[in-house]
Amino acid sequence: MDEGAEALRAPAQALKPPTVAGQRITSNEVQRGFEGLDIRDTVFSQGFEVEPPDQGLCGGRFGTTTFLWEEVNLAIGLFDTQQNQYTPPGLGLNVLYGVGPAFDFESEEFGPFLSDPKCYFDPDTGRWFHTVLEADVDPEEGNLTGGANTLLAVSQSRDPLGPYTIYAIDATHAGCNLCIGDQPLLGADANGIYISTAEYDLDPPEGSPGFFGAQIYAIDKLALAAGRTPTVVHFEPGTRFTGTLQPATSPSGRYETAQSGTEYLMSAQDCEPPDCHVDPESLENTIHVWALTRTSTLRSAHPDLRLFDRTLRSEVYGQPVPQRQKPGPHPLGESHGEPVPPVEANDARMNQVVFAGGRLWGGVNTIALPGPRDGIAWFSVTPSVSSSGVRADISEQGYVAGRDRASFVTFPSIGVNDAGKGVIAYSLMGERYYPSAAQTGIDRKGLTTGVQIVRNGFKPEDGFTCYEDEGFGPNCRWGDYSAAFALPTGDIWSATEFIGDNARTTFANWSTFVWPYRP
Repeated sequence: MDEGAEALRAPAQALKPPTVAGQRITSNEVQRGFEGLDIRDTVFSQGFEVEPPDQGLCGGRFGTTTFLWEEVNLAIGLFDTQQNQYTPPGLGLNVLYGVGPAFDFESEEFGPFLSDPKCYFDPDTGRWFHTVLEADVDPEEGNLTGGANTLLAVSQSRDPLGPYTIYAIDATHAGCNLCIGDQPLLGADANGIYISTAEYDLDPPEGSPGFFGAQIYAIDKLALAAGRTPTVVHFEPGTRFTGTLQPATSPSGRYETAQSGTEYLMSAQDCEPPDCHVDPESLENTIHVWALTRTSTLRSAHPDLRLFDRTLRSEVYGQPVPQRQKPGPHPLGESHGEPVPPVEANDARMNQVVFAGGRLWGGVNTIALPGPRDGIAWFSVTPSVSSSGVRADISEQGYVAGRDRASFVTFPSIGVNDAGKGVIAYSLMGERYYPSAAQTGIDRKGLTTGVQIVRNGFKPEDGFTCYEDEGFGPNCRWGDYSAAFALPTGDIWSATEFIGDNARTTFANWSTFVWPYRP
């Protein structure tokens, strides 16, 4: 790594939360969007309730049709851009990976624990790539046993329905009792597929750090596309200032070719104690750009990749506050005598990263004033690499927040096409808003549109994670991330969690919304 990357770090006590005037919130419900997977799909496929959904979304062309894979915890659905569905409702994510369901009612046995799905269509190879966290469980009791993998499913052709070749990457770590490779993140360049995880021990022995930092796996893309056993290069950067390294994808296969092929990643100053060099309550004014160079050597018998890191001084961001939501019917909470609950905004980790038109785009959740309320800090970064390191400049940056001081926008995903035009997709809620799907247009000059609600929520979030009587609470869990990507046509598709009007099970009521954006 590039030593001295910490040199630009400012004292946390010198920073103040950003004051953001915010943008006017308008309702601009799109006509072509559709409600995607919801809690019922998970219950029908797995037999029990899951929160939060998390959000995988990817798309590509097969024949004359542009297909969209949507994925959540723990269901999957194949659609086209005309809203036709090609998979049965309630198709379990486990079916894609060839493993048993989370619970099999016939055998009364537990299957592997799966979580955090992601997917990507690669325009170079015409292959569909899917990733998910997997942890082994005791089939009789359902308890984790310590084995863990990152599963990777690769289609054998452009046909999104497969067949698929399944790979498993060992996610355990020496000295780790109950390791998981949390939230596998997926990126690609001309030569490789890149998966980054955050390594946690859920039952750390005395003296163990509990958190082993981010892990990066660089994998020969052409070998994967051919169904061969690929070369895998593992990097353990030793990060103690971030738990998440977001690898970039490129919308039209226009990658960084310098230094024999380069994959970029970005991260924010965010991780979890106890083994963390960042106070989770502090404010930050730096982000990191990473570069894996010499990726073409993944195709050789002896790969020779280099990993570099650069710290950039940025606008201020910091730990978001719990989100408030509009009062309304919430039968599960009412059964416990509880008011409408707040919704967790998690943290300020870097969300989805895209490399388009020579720039990296990414965003984080942040506290914002007045309020306090939650907004989004976004970054447009111009990177370059040499044989000795990575350099980068923040070309544009800014904030997205509602002008309403009692509104909250969180979990951004930025989809940008090669012309440098795109959209920030996210969830919106507040004292006057049920949890909704929303967007803000953005361009290469940093110009943004207002806050546009593309599908209004219908009720409050009212799931089992909201309430202490259900063993969770006091804040509801919300999707850890959203999704957005640009097609070669320049159109951008996004998906995020919201609360619809027709998805209700005994213990949850989340939905997802999928919609297009034409810059």
